[in-house]
Amino acid sequence: MSSLNNARSGIGSLVRDVSPSKSLESQIPTPFDELIPSSDEPAAQYYLDAMRIYLALCSGSISVEAALKAVDILRESPEYTTFPTNPATIPINDSHKSKILENLKTLKKFNLVTRDSIRSAYSFAFLTEEQPLSKTDQQALKLFSDNPSVSLIDAAESLGLTPRTVARALERLSQRHSLRFTALVDFTAFNLQSAIVFFTLKDGVEWEPLEQGLAKYPFTKSILKTTMTDLGYVTFLIPNFDENRAVFHSSLRDISAEFFEYASPHYQSGNGVVTNLDLYREGEWSLPEYVPDEIRSSDTTDDPVIMHCNGVDVELTKNDLAVATYLQIDLRSPPSKVSANLAIRGYDVDTRRVSRSEKRLRERGLYMPYTLFGGIGLSSNFCFEIVCNEEWRDRIPRIVSRFPWSMFYTSNRGVIVWTKTPGAHQVEYYRMFRALEQDPGVELVHPIMTIVQGGSRSLLDLTKDYAYEDGKWSFDREAVDLRWWLL
Repeated sequence: MSSLNNARSGIGSLVRDVSPSKSLESQIPTPFDELIPSSDEPAAQYYLDAMRIYLALCSGSISVEAALKAVDILRESPEYTTFPTNPATIPINDSHKSKILENLKTLKKFNLVTRDSIRSAYSFAFLTEEQPLSKTDQQALKLFSDNPSVSLIDAAESLGLTPRTVARALERLSQRHSLRFTALVDFTAFNLQSAIVFFTLKDGVEWEPLEQGLAKYPFTKSILKTTMTDLGYVTFLIPNFDENRAVFHSSLRDISAEFFEYASPHYQSGNGVVTNLDLYREGEWSLPEYVPDEIRSSDTTDDPVIMHCNGVDVELTKNDLAVATYLQIDLRSPPSKVSANLAIRGYDVDTRRVSRSEKRLRERGLYMPYTLFGGIGLSSNFCFEIVCNEEWRDRIPRIVSRFPWSMFYTSNRGVIVWTKTPGAHQVEYYRMFRALEQDPGVELVHPIMTIVQGGSRSLLDLTKDYAYEDGKWSFDREAVDLRWWLL
């Protein structure tokens, strides 16, 4: 604590508020200002501002409330759609801070002030280093991966440890392995339909202006396209979908004819997350038993839990949506913290109403808890688009339930899988998925290799300007038409 106080006293009083009418650079001082460049390019300045917010939190020069307001200003940038980030919720530790400072020194030394170089300096600062798991930490990680909502008392009883020991294990896992408790949410209950469009660009189409147009579309949730593959995807969340399906689909068809060589829209019908830490023993990952040639004939009777999209629930309110969205940020937050954080975002939901909303969402099966973690050898990230028949839509979740960590998204066209694998086994896992194409029930398998899994815009950002009542959103229906934004 003394180091924070020293840093604070060196740069003035604590910043407790920020204004959207002024630059963050002029409002948020840090002890490291001489290292932080400025840029006339708004996209580059977005990442510089994100680093500034994090460094200010590390040095104690800004309050958490002011940092959250600063992040709200970041969200107004179109760049937020292509690279969503919330530096106010990233755990503060010396490793992340040191990496940012070293990367800033490199930018300054070589006078690198482009969007890509500054984005890399920011994103690579938060890559989780590989660190071994102690026996206690591994037991705790497995237990909480299997049951993310378990209480400390029940977890301690299951592990034969004290609640304090379990709490310390969770703290270590958070610091060293970026452990995070989050949730999948059935947003169709709020009349919001998720759609993912996989695409390849036509020859001669420039990606950057197309990306900027997609980022400005009000219902774009995330965009992912790497330099390592021609394939990319964009995700949308479309309100009042039954009414707007025809307009969205016809505009997507016209956009695809203009820009895409390949376009494949998936409308979500369900999703799930599976973890198999039994493969991790003594610091090493083993392969599933059916690798790689037996994958087509292998199966399991243990069906993973799938959260199916069940459609609109007219009894839910926009405050329920705000609580559901916060569960994706921190599932295990107490209602008082949820209420305080939502208040900063303009939602008046007291602690009692937060508890009621959580109970309502839980009883209706509208969210599924899961854990995210890193730093234990799962260094390769894949996304696979699998276009297949109904039989394989059932089988693929069973197959990936044997993998170390996977998220899947079922749709009208098949299954989309995001999976994290050991670097030493990435070829084997790649071959497993590509082998699926040998079956007549699988039309195609498209892979994307990514450095890290992409984030997405928050529902609070997507819906903040729209009223919601009795299962209907109020907004200008023309906004759903992609042609207004891209043609």
